Amino acid sequence: MGLTENCSPTFLSTGNACMDFFFHAVPDTPSDDLIQRLELAWSHDPLTTLKLICNLRGVRGTGKSDKEGFYTSSLWLHKSHPKTLALNLKVLVHFGYFKDLPEILDRLLHGPEVRKLAKQAWNKRGKRKRSVVVSDHEENISKEKARALRKEREISKAIIALDRYNNDPDYRLLFDCVCDVFAELLKSDIGFMSLGKVFKISLAAKWCPTVDSAYDKSLLICEGIARRVFPKESEKEYEGIEEAHYAYRVRDRLRKQVLVPLHKTLELPEVFMSAKHWNSLPYNRVASVAMKTYKGLFEKHDKERFEEYLEKVKSGKAKIAAGALLSHEIIKSLDEDGGQVAELQWERMVSDVAKKGKLTNCGL
Repeated sequence: MGLTENCSPTFLSTGNACMDFFFHAVPDTPSDDLIQRLELAWSHDPLTTLKLICNLRGVRGTGKSDKEGFYTSSLWLHKSHPKTLALNLKVLVHFGYFKDLPEILDRLLHGPEVRKLAKQAWNKRGKRKRSVVVSDHEENISKEKARALRKEREISKAIIALDRYNNDPDYRLLFDCVCDVFAELLKSDIGFMSLGKVFKISLAAKWCPTVDSAYDKSLLICEGIARRVFPKESEKEYEGIEEAHYAYRVRDRLRKQVLVPLHKTLELPEVFMSAKHWNSLPYNRVASVAMKTYKGLFEKHDKERFEEYLEKVKSGKAKIAAGALLSHEIIKSLDEDGGQVAELQWERMVSDVAKKGKLTNCGL
């Protein structure tokens, strides 16, 4: 027996390691504690534990949406059961996002705290810029040094990625499986796009690392995906050319012929925002998290159309996405923009839950 936070008596364990993992694996659970419970649960029932790992990441109402807990569990799974992780990537993506795949690889290469450290470095640079006043000449020198340092870091990361791929068979298997998942879906999505079957297109293109992006520079992953989408034997033009030139050409084709067209077809808000085409942005296609994140920008750059869209949602003439948000996340954003978007997303969430039916046989 033990005590709860309110000093009430409670059992310390249910007697079932998997059930203990389910109840105790929550956001902010210390990594060591999570891994300890994970090991016990896996010893008790591996399949159920794998499902619980998926439940940790589950967004869109499929789980706890505990991103960090999921990444910790995934790294443990790679260390303890690498083939299980590599061969179940499609299942994991179903519960989370495609972006989880390169993120897991990145954390394997550069440590589980890589994202936290990057954020701290970014904040530190921002504070330094705001607090230091320099001349134009000094600023130019500083920029050159920063550029050189950034290039050194990129080269260092590339060396780490190549070394790990060549010398760690478990990492190589996972990397290859990640590339396979993206390549397979991108090829099928291009097929759906050519047939006009837009609603069958996955979000693989949205989350696939773009050429020379941070993930690509860290993992060298775009080449791996591009080689699978455009294998050397598929085109006569690739016969006899050097590997480096072939890699350059397929990476460029991946960007121009696959990712860019699919981004446009998916009508991703980021495409319109980066091009400053605010008056063409289709708000009904904006995902729930993106709506929560960008609503301030929509209000600033396209106030009239955005408010018109919100009015249509209120009247039932349009819909707003809410599937990937948890209730507390919606409530937390009530103080922003007068709470309009939060109110509408809350109503959508309640409506979606109600459509799933009511509980029966609850009384004892």
